[in-house]
Parts: sequence; C-alpha cells; structure tokens
Amino acid sequence: MPSPPMPANVISLPTYTSCQSLLDAHLAELQKRFGMATWMITRLSGEELILLRVKDEHYGLQRGQRLQWQSSYCVRMVEQGGPRIVADVSATPDYQLGTINDSLSIGAYIGLPLVDSDNRQFGTLCALDPQAQPAGLEKALPSLIHEAALISFLLNNAVREAREKRLTTFVEHPDRCDDTGLPGRKGWDDICRQEASNCRDFGLQASLLYLQAPEDGDSMTIADSLAALLREQDSIAHLGGNRFGILLADTDEEKSRRVADRIRDALNAKQLLVRIDQEMLISG
Repeated sequence: MPSPPMPANVISLPTYTSCQSLLDAHLAELQKRFGMATWMITRLSGEELILLRVKDEHYGLQRGQRLQWQSSYCVRMVEQGGPRIVADVSATPDYQLGTINDSLSIGAYIGLPLVDSDNRQFGTLCALDPQAQPAGLEKALPSLIHEAALISFLLNNAVREAREKRLTTFVEHPDRCDDTGLPGRKGWDDICRQEASNCRDFGLQASLLYLQAPEDGDSMTIADSLAALLREQDSIAHLGGNRFGILLADTDEEKSRRVADRIRDALNAKQLLVRIDQEMLISG
C-alpha cells in the first residue's frame, strides 16, 4: 500500500546515505554560517594531520592530504593553549610563528579539538581564510564548541559501527574454506576492501600479513595457532593451499612487524617454517 502524500506545509528533510555525506553537508553549513574559505575535519595520526573531510574554496586542500602537526596552527591550539578563534592572525604572534605560514597564507583561523570515545585527541575541526575576519567572529566560540562535540559524536559512532561491521563480515561472510571454516579468497577481498574504506574515511591504519606455510603443513594447526595469537578485531582468511591472509586492525607498521615475529616464532616452534610478507593499508 503506498504511503500517504506528505502535507503541503511539511518541509522535506535532506537524506544522508553515510556519515561522510552528513559531515560534508555539516562543513558546508558551517561555512555558510561563519564564513571562512576552508573548513576541515582532521585526524591526528602520529605527527600528521590527515584531512578526512574538506570544504575548500581557496587553498586547494583535498581529502586524504596530510599536514605536519608540529607546523600547524592546531598544535598551538591543542598543546599550547592558543586561542580557538583568531580573527586576525597578524595580531597573534604565536600563530605567526607556525611554519605552515611558509606554504599557506592565513589571515584568520578557527580550531577546535575533536575527541574519541575515551575523550582522547582524535583530530580537529578547523577553518582557514586568507583574509582577516571581523572581530565579532570570536563570539561564535560557544556555537562552534557545540559543533565540535556533535562532530566528535558522529565520528565516534561511525568508527564503532565500522569496527562492528568488520567483525560481522569476518564471522558471517558466505565464502568460507571447507577445511578451516575461515573466509576464503572472495571473503578476504571483501574484508580488505571494507577496511581500506575505513582507513580512508576515518584515518584508521591497518596492516595485512600474508603467511605461506609448507604445502605438507596442517592447515588446521595453522588456523588454530593464528586464532590463539590474534585479537578479536583481527581477521584471518584461508587463501588456498597453506597461504593465509591476516588483517591487523588499528595497527601501525612497527606493531605489525612485532606480531609477524610472534606468529613466526610460534609456528616455528611447531616445526612449521613459514614466510610472512607485510603490507600496510594507508589512510588517505
């Protein structure tokens, strides 16, 4: 039965199909309300700010681009207690010292911290403009603090859902190896494709390990050993023969190398000499 028509006086609401499309619309609305040539949502990863979402009308900044944390205005805002809204950078000496000024001409700045579900630094909501702005811009701080809290909430929920979906894909994917019960080649491809999207959308990082054991090795022994060594958020696939794929979620290159060494040592102790190749899934 068709739905009844909407009354003429009811305003239809926009429909967002993803967290990303909602955040893009949010940045466009912030630009409309508060001006500024460029608005960004960033993720702090090590010593880099990864631009997750960008609304840019001047600098040519793009999603996935990386800025150096120590050269940014945001590091001064977060770590040195610099003002969150600077209508005229030329009147704020601390911000004039930022080496980002060597590559970007900045007349005004807005920056607010974004936090994860544990209230730790996730990244920043920031805006730049090549021209100084009216001093009244600083009165927008209470509204912008609210906007940053809302964006943090949206990101935290989206990241949590992405991690839950990762586990669901590993457990429920229909392509499974008859011998080990693990996802097979198609399952592995879907797991990797999904995680690459997570890395791109949320600035996450992950590592892929490819394990090759001797053909006469027992695949169930290998599968059971890997299951005992890895975390719940990691995924394993049986790629045929005695070749296995391992997704190490939320893992940088150094930690991935340590995990690979631990797996190699554990299997060598069972007289299984294995080769492990490593590959990073890079955000951006």
